[in-house]
Amino acid sequence: MPGDSQPSADVTHAEFRHGAASPQSRYRHALRAPALDEPAPVQGVGQGRSDGRSQPRRSDHDPEGAINLKKQGRLVGPGLKPVKSQMFYFVDSNSSSREKRAHVMRHHVQEKRKQRKHCKHGAETEHPIRPLRCLPWQQKQFGLDAVDSEDVGPEQVQADLDDESLASSGPSSLSPPSHPSKIPHLESPLTMLDASRKDPFRSLPMESSPENAVLVDYWTNRLTYWSGQNKYIKDQIFRSAMCHPLAFQAVILSYCSRWRSHLHHLEDGDHVHNHHRQVVTGIDKVMNGSLPMDADHLGMTLSGLALQEERFGDRQASRGYEDQAVQMLRSRGGSSKIHEVILHFVRYLLMPSESSISPEGQQWLGTFLRGAEQLMSAQSSDAYLTSVPQRRAAFGMDSPLFPLLSSGPHPTQVPLDSRVYVVQGVPTQEVMRTAALIYITAALWDFQDHPGKTARFLDHIQKAAKSHSLDRTPACETFTWLLLEESYEADLKDPERGWSTGELLKVHKQLRPDLQFHFNEILFSFLALTPPIRGIDAFESELCASSGPDDLDDV
Repeated sequence: MPGDSQPSADVTHAEFRHGAASPQSRYRHALRAPALDEPAPVQGVGQGRSDGRSQPRRSDHDPEGAINLKKQGRLVGPGLKPVKSQMFYFVDSNSSSREKRAHVMRHHVQEKRKQRKHCKHGAETEHPIRPLRCLPWQQKQFGLDAVDSEDVGPEQVQADLDDESLASSGPSSLSPPSHPSKIPHLESPLTMLDASRKDPFRSLPMESSPENAVLVDYWTNRLTYWSGQNKYIKDQIFRSAMCHPLAFQAVILSYCSRWRSHLHHLEDGDHVHNHHRQVVTGIDKVMNGSLPMDADHLGMTLSGLALQEERFGDRQASRGYEDQAVQMLRSRGGSSKIHEVILHFVRYLLMPSESSISPEGQQWLGTFLRGAEQLMSAQSSDAYLTSVPQRRAAFGMDSPLFPLLSSGPHPTQVPLDSRVYVVQGVPTQEVMRTAALIYITAALWDFQDHPGKTARFLDHIQKAAKSHSLDRTPACETFTWLLLEESYEADLKDPERGWSTGELLKVHKQLRPDLQFHFNEILFSFLALTPPIRGIDAFESELCASSGPDDLDDV
């Protein structure tokens, strides 16, 4: 480690996580909380008749003998069992191939009948199925549903097989029921009018309209970041917003209506104002108790308003919505839920209103880097790497985390004709990369005395990146979302980690772009267990110089 990067003193846990005077401390007070039948044995040959009767013999001059011999399998005399129930069939030099096949297929069809009757009886008992509709010309009973005493010959067997193959290969709507059902006919849940709608099953939490269908399409298929569509994030937010009409209107419809106008360089029309007015009116009704809504969905609604005001409206109003959402969700505590993840994600994307860094913020940035340096020194030892072998290569070039956390370059994979839908003017990829670096460093700091936890955490985040193909299509937005979800074991979770990451990220956004890059490079070098090219002392000296009176215009 270069001489200018040696820590002057050990970093305490409180200083590392929250700084000397944590900017997040203002949130800690004055927050208000709101059994099948056995099959018959396989048929064989060689067993004689059980009644002791001898088969008739023909004379050498009997011209009808051949025909009678072929028909004798169907003859049923007094006291004889029907040939249909005969378990075995005599095979001799006079047996025809056709009769052999008929015997085998006859019993095959019988077993099929038994199995179908039993299965359908059980299915109707547990899950009654309404009778399927069929055409009039198909109302006849198929051969497989005939009575057991019916005689089955080769021709009938072939007809049964043809009917069976027709029933199995044709459309299910044309197949009649195997046996009559006692369940009354249930009407389809769709009407002819429903079938012509974009949302025929009324899955959306509000009445669908052509305008709303367009806005939903903008969210699901068009909204894109430079790193890609990040469909996992959009799907998670969409599902959560569907739980309440007001949340859906604020997070999906209102946002996309304003984004569409901004995308096409249009003034906000009546549809934009209508969505926004209805959302604001709905929030007022929730606050005065006239509209029922839990704190989680209200916090998500406020988060959606904060993001759209930040990008398309009033930034001062955005800060107000953000503060209200924090009051709703921060005081609740507990493990992270989807609504809290949405709030974290929105707060990470918002730009701070302050243009200069306070002395406390500068000290916190330096303290965090010193703590990361201590962590690298401890985890670089042979003893530690023996106990946690995956720590050595977790952030190396062959790791799935390397393309996500390294400085780049990060070319887009968005098709050229779809880049018009990329969110402009917001460095989402770099912001989320910084958030991921801070979050992972904070987690490793928490687990520094528990090698087993460190190993499980590293295994989890690498597996998560691979499962979402982030090693092939790097999207820092999705990776940071996965970190915030905390989908690992309970002993690895810490709800405070997401909040402290957001507060330090807010200070980081106030740096000049070159200092932001320098901070990220130092942090990633420590994660990769390699000394940085330009150390902490160089960063701190440049940081102090940037805060001087001559450089205020550059901040």
